[in-house]
Amino acid sequence: MGEAGRSRPSWRAALAVAGLLVTSVAGCVSMPSGGPVLSYTVTQGAGSQGQHYLQIIPEPPGPGWGPVDIVKGFLAASASFVGQQKVAREYLTPSANSRWKPSWSATVFGGYGPNVAQAPGGTSGQRALVTVSGQAQASLSASGSYAFPSGTQGQPRFTFDLVKYGGQWRIAAPLPSQLLLTSVEFQADYQLRNLYFFDPGGNVLVPDPVYVPLQATPTNLVSGLVKDLIQPPGDWLSAATKSAFPEGTALAGNVTVDGGTASVNLTGSAVLHATKPELQQISAQLLSTLSGSGQGQPLVQYIELSLNGKPWIPPGAPNGDPVQYASGYQPAAGAYSTFYYLDAHGALWSQKGPPADPVKVAAPRAPSLSAIAVSPSGQYLAGLHDGNVYTGPLGGRLTRRASGGYTALSWDTGGGLWAAAPSGVVLLRADGGNPVQVQLLNSNGTQVPGTVTTLRVAPDGVRVALVIDGKWLRFGAISIQGQSHAAALNAVVTLSPFYVSGSGLTSVTWYGADDVIALSAFAPPTEYPVNGGTSVAIPSEPRMVSITASSGNALVAGLANGGMAANPSTAGSWGLIGRGLAPVYPG
Repeated sequence: MGEAGRSRPSWRAALAVAGLLVTSVAGCVSMPSGGPVLSYTVTQGAGSQGQHYLQIIPEPPGPGWGPVDIVKGFLAASASFVGQQKVAREYLTPSANSRWKPSWSATVFGGYGPNVAQAPGGTSGQRALVTVSGQAQASLSASGSYAFPSGTQGQPRFTFDLVKYGGQWRIAAPLPSQLLLTSVEFQADYQLRNLYFFDPGGNVLVPDPVYVPLQATPTNLVSGLVKDLIQPPGDWLSAATKSAFPEGTALAGNVTVDGGTASVNLTGSAVLHATKPELQQISAQLLSTLSGSGQGQPLVQYIELSLNGKPWIPPGAPNGDPVQYASGYQPAAGAYSTFYYLDAHGALWSQKGPPADPVKVAAPRAPSLSAIAVSPSGQYLAGLHDGNVYTGPLGGRLTRRASGGYTALSWDTGGGLWAAAPSGVVLLRADGGNPVQVQLLNSNGTQVPGTVTTLRVAPDGVRVALVIDGKWLRFGAISIQGQSHAAALNAVVTLSPFYVSGSGLTSVTWYGADDVIALSAFAPPTEYPVNGGTSVAIPSEPRMVSITASSGNALVAGLANGGMAANPSTAGSWGLIGRGLAPVYPG
């Protein structure tokens, strides 16, 4: 192999070392091991979007490079989006260059990348075949949704056809539409952003994480995000959420950004005849999704929606101003100021923040409970006694609803009680009916192995955090079909590809719209973004056995000695607030 052939592995190795240095710096924030190539960043910029330390500097082809060197160089250069992959295009024949239109999609290989080799018998004086193959750790769709490949997708193989052009080897065909990246290149190239869709009732927005190219131009970025809203990615959240954009909607031209205002022009018969409430929802999705996006340009702060070039005026806009400055639709943060707990005699108490005095809600009720859950409406109470589930009105008599080995309870926003059982996850309706066994599926449709030891439904009622076998923190999307009393009620939880690997995970709670806090017997409590972003370690209090959180309110922990402690924030200090068992915020 010539000198050029040795330069390619050395370049990739140097980039990998840089990635390891970034990881070591991030160790102070207790980074989780969630998935093989998740982009855990170490600094945060505007809008909490991670800013990566690594930058890929592409290298053009050298004179006399062989076919394998050319393919390796092309793969490395195509990882740089600068100038629409200008340097990578130098490895192509003019014909191949005109046909190559890579999207945001990518196949991500482990280690230092795929195996690049000359195909046996595939070389002549003017033509050569080079194969690219290996173990794919992840696949990224054109919309930016992330998945773990399986089957033949987990062992992809691509063949590049090269020809002599101007006396030098150049790639002629075929060219995959997706990029072929190492995990380090992926971390340097992509950043996490959220698309926003609606819950089934159309009441709150739900964040859907996608990866977008870090070096995409502002126009390509915002236009690509809007196209994803119009044609939602078929990811783990797709069956649990909906888009307000009617079928047949299209983006007319590109989205433009001027002075922080993104102008979006939509066309299509259905959207032109949409009602005011439907257009308000469309505008809300646009505003939440595009807010903060800038890619080095002024950040998007406002939205101006047009229909076939005619500005749409939001209801109540002053002086007919078409610019949308705020939205009536927001993600559900679950900002409950009151938490509940039991005393040593089994009585139920509530407390509005640690400074307030406790209020007795109900006298002791037989049997005594070891854990409780209060519905978001404040109407229902559920509790565990010897692994059996009891439910009833808050402050009223409880009825035994399910028996045998239950370990955790959580209410959703629709009056459903989710319970962790030896058989998996069970759903019980507050209005009666038999327990329903919930299907737990990976995003590829396979069954999820292991035992769910604890869980917590998100404030939006669409997502749920689960701990499996005490060591895997997973996030799932809830999809329910059928009537609440019907025997045919079908409940499915589809798990996100993002996950956290831990040990001795004992408690999990949501903290705002897109973060959870997990408690481990062997590590400090840690806040994890559901989209796979940077984790944050929280100061610990000795003997913590449970933790509960509410957006904008104090964290509350149950202690092994029967006491309770509170912390005003994830960066604050814990202080004892009295005696109590199993403290929980609603949910």
